[in-house]
Amino acid sequence: MSWIKQGRDFAFPDYKPQWPPEPSFELEKVIADVEVDLKTRSIRGSAVNVFKALTEMDEISLHAVDMNIKCVKVNGSEAEYSYDGKELKVFMPHKVGRGDSVEVSVTYEAIHPLAGVWFVPTDGYGAARFAYTQGQPEDTRYWLPTYDYPNRKTRVKLTIRTDKELFVASNGVLVEKREDDGKVVWTFELDSRIPTYLIAFVVGDFSVKEERYGEVLLQYIVPKGREADIDRSFSKTKEMVAFFEEFTGVKYPYPKYAQACVDEFVAGGMENASITILTSMTLHDEKAHMDFRSEPLVSHELAHQWFGDYVTCRDWAHLWLNESFATLMEALWRRHELGENEFVYDLISMLDSYVSEYGRYSRPIVTRVYKYPDEVFDAHNYPKGALILWTLLNIVGEDVFRRAVKKYLERRKEDNADTDDLRKAFEEEHGQPLEWVFEQYVFNSGHPVLRVNYKWDSKESVLELKVTQTQEKDSLEEYKLPLEVVFLGENYEEKRLFWIEERSSTFPVKLPSKPRAVCVDPDFKAFKVLNMDVGVDELLGVIKHCGKLYPRIMAVRELAKKGTPRVAEELKKYLFREEEFWGFRSEVARALGSIGGERSLNALLDTLNKVRHPKVRRAIVRALSNFIEERVGEVLAEILRDAEESYYVRAEAALSLAKIRYARAFECLEEALSYPSHNDVIAASALEGLGMLGTDEAFNVVKKFLSKDKSLILRVAATAALGYFKVSREIIDLLEEQSRSRHPRLRGAVVKAASLSLSPRMLPLLEKLQRDVSGRVARMAREAAEKIKKHMERGEEYRKLREELDKLREEERRLSERVERLERRG
Repeated sequence: MSWIKQGRDFAFPDYKPQWPPEPSFELEKVIADVEVDLKTRSIRGSAVNVFKALTEMDEISLHAVDMNIKCVKVNGSEAEYSYDGKELKVFMPHKVGRGDSVEVSVTYEAIHPLAGVWFVPTDGYGAARFAYTQGQPEDTRYWLPTYDYPNRKTRVKLTIRTDKELFVASNGVLVEKREDDGKVVWTFELDSRIPTYLIAFVVGDFSVKEERYGEVLLQYIVPKGREADIDRSFSKTKEMVAFFEEFTGVKYPYPKYAQACVDEFVAGGMENASITILTSMTLHDEKAHMDFRSEPLVSHELAHQWFGDYVTCRDWAHLWLNESFATLMEALWRRHELGENEFVYDLISMLDSYVSEYGRYSRPIVTRVYKYPDEVFDAHNYPKGALILWTLLNIVGEDVFRRAVKKYLERRKEDNADTDDLRKAFEEEHGQPLEWVFEQYVFNSGHPVLRVNYKWDSKESVLELKVTQTQEKDSLEEYKLPLEVVFLGENYEEKRLFWIEERSSTFPVKLPSKPRAVCVDPDFKAFKVLNMDVGVDELLGVIKHCGKLYPRIMAVRELAKKGTPRVAEELKKYLFREEEFWGFRSEVARALGSIGGERSLNALLDTLNKVRHPKVRRAIVRALSNFIEERVGEVLAEILRDAEESYYVRAEAALSLAKIRYARAFECLEEALSYPSHNDVIAASALEGLGMLGTDEAFNVVKKFLSKDKSLILRVAATAALGYFKVSREIIDLLEEQSRSRHPRLRGAVVKAASLSLSPRMLPLLEKLQRDVSGRVARMAREAAEKIKKHMERGEEYRKLREELDKLREEERRLSERVERLERRG
């Protein structure tokens, strides 16, 4: 049995361990003065980096990509340097002694930078409307010559010069605003140490709303014309700050918290210290508010101000210290705001997200074997890490957890941390070793998979509970984890805690009578995949009698695998109950769609006429895609046309129409392209649906939405939809053209299309994209290429198998003929 599991399919053969650089200096301050020119889409100015030598130095290297370097000075005097387009090596006029400070000033220009700072519209070549930064993971070097790695933190003073009519926001407080030579000069200063990837600004025609949380200035910055949407997205900010302060025991660490929304943002949100930049897609109207909320994104990025900004992972191998904590805090805010069911359903969704990614690859959460830092920004570091922290909370208790978090934050404030720093804080507060938790879940790949079954011995009045670990080979053979089980009888409720440590464990449980339900891990306290290996009656008993969401949903999912008419009949009653939590009803709808049959279909259609909750309606519409019937298409078409319906339900109807190949799907989807909706969600789904149809007339419509005069959202949807059509020279040319977009989301859509096509004709394009400036796109392209190659291998294996079968059939035919001849002779 191996206790070191490095996973599978994540690291390619050429990958090597990535170790953080260890420069011979501390970065004490960055002082930059730059003009942000929207007309020429360029940055020009100067940057002063103040270093303190840790050893004797005769040169200093700065990260600076594709810049015009005009002048370099050391302590005010011009200095010699070399520059290769990526690294600026500055030679000291005299050897710098240990402990000495040195100022390196660089005058430079960055024209049309490939990353780091973005001008909107991204694919335009004329004047931009906005500019914003995105430094994570290592892209600040594209607009600011500095040390660009998280293991050095610095104070920041940033001066931005731009046109008079524009608004500017950056890290820290605005210390000066003045006019100079026809420009407005904005100077911001943050007297707290942050990594350089968090140095940020936005420039553009914005509207701003301000309020205060105590002494902290809160700013909500949106594009002009979106003022009415501010409160729907940001009204809970003050309450969130108070909640995170109370939970962590640490005050919000900066004098300001700005949230700036920008169009065509390359991420969802970015937690720059004291100024989070968010996609404007989070802004939404009252109709979208029916089933769309900004709070998950807003709370996640706010939590990063403590986890990631105040305390920063030492290097990308320990990224989970930033992202897993922010994901957990986001979930804990949901519990605080919306209650236990919303929280637990969020945990279940996290597990689903991780397990989906696990189907592609597995890796330890802390790993050094990667090529691009972007690769570790995945479901292992977000939801899986959050679930591990939640499990840790339940092992040590919430009070201990909060004290340990407080100690961790205060001990490492404005500094870096690694996983051992976190573990030590927890062990000190818990009073017991916790290496077993971190070794199992953080430093090894995989996860526990538990198969639970039980049988009742009526003579002894004993329930025999059997728990078997069935995880795959890329996981540990045996995990140690606590498992709570609640036994519900006619007149009793008993809770037991079992420690699972063996591959197979059996626990005899003495009970007053046969339980009506056995609720395994009712509060979802332990990270694992759970399979309930029990009968239909036992699963129905869990749904009927367990008051907690997690075991009920696990029971619904198990029942969906049984797929009998009786199960459908039993489940449909829960779909009608308005008092049931929407997530549970959505799971029932999905189960009925999976089971199929007339009973399931009628239940879904009947409920659709009665239920009003948009998220339940959306789940029902998605489930209807399993039924290829004309009447289903008519219902879906009516929903798609209904302007009173939720945007997201209508978008789901567009996809379901395509999946069932409704006779009038093309006409319905083409018309839906004109329906207005939040983030063009209906039109984007209609484009995907047209792709699924795969017809020539659908293709002619889809390709019209590739032009640059369409919104980025629709261009991305149309590009990805090309992957459904039969590969032709025209499609390859169209994808080649889209791959030249400056926006990584569009290049990512090209990869998605290539992956969908499974065509070897896409391999040259994917090979080019494996060299993309975006590590995320490069990773996606390599995975897609490998997928296509494996498909080709399977095709070759299938061809060989067919040849072997044909040979066997031919031999069988000849043998039969021979036998027949022999029989005739006889």
